Amino acid sequence: MKFKFLLFTLFVAIGTQFSVAQHIRLDKKEMSFLASQQKVNVIFTYEDLHFNADNFTESEFLDYIKKKIEGKLNLEEALDWEQKHLTAKDSIYPKIFVASLNNRIKNYDHPIEFVWNDPSIKYTMKVQTDWMYFGYDAGIAQQPAKANLKIYFYETSNPDTIISQIDVERAEGFDVVGNLSFTPNVGITSTNWVEEFLKANEDYPKPSLIRMGNMYDKAAVRFGMTLKRVLD
Repeated sequence: MKFKFLLFTLFVAIGTQFSVAQHIRLDKKEMSFLASQQKVNVIFTYEDLHFNADNFTESEFLDYIKKKIEGKLNLEEALDWEQKHLTAKDSIYPKIFVASLNNRIKNYDHPIEFVWNDPSIKYTMKVQTDWMYFGYDAGIAQQPAKANLKIYFYETSNPDTIISQIDVERAEGFDVVGNLSFTPNVGITSTNWVEEFLKANEDYPKPSLIRMGNMYDKAAVRFGMTLKRVLD
């Protein structure tokens, strides 16, 4: 009986920590300017990026992963995964985040459009990722990808003056890997990049880029839900 009580207490504690980690806090007054905008520029950065519980730097992480892939497969596969990882960071993850966010807010009273990499727009939202964990699927046990995001808003012409900062700690991906929340009717001119990305279904020992894409998808959905306080 005592053991069952301790086990229950542990589950409650873990659940409470999870709930706190999943909450996104937003200052409605700071963000009120959004409701009067039609578009917002979006950029992605990865300043001081670290990986896993070991807090590897990116160069350390890539060395570690490439050695693992080469040992299990070959050097060509290792280098191929590295290039796909860098491409996903530079273009795929931002596209997923923007498409998912626009899809989530499209029916709000003020459904502004977030546009990736258009510096002609007055305001910019910078999504900075400083920690990543790719998760895993071992059949009987699974872990979603996770990341720490910092979201900054500022006038595009004055990036040093931050209007608002929103922290998204330990954002987690969806349980079903590869099912993205958005559809082609949310302003995506071409879905070829989605189709090509979802073909890259890496298996062990390659970390799943698709699983990380799911993390950005879900993070955008959650962030869009938070923006309801400002846009609806």
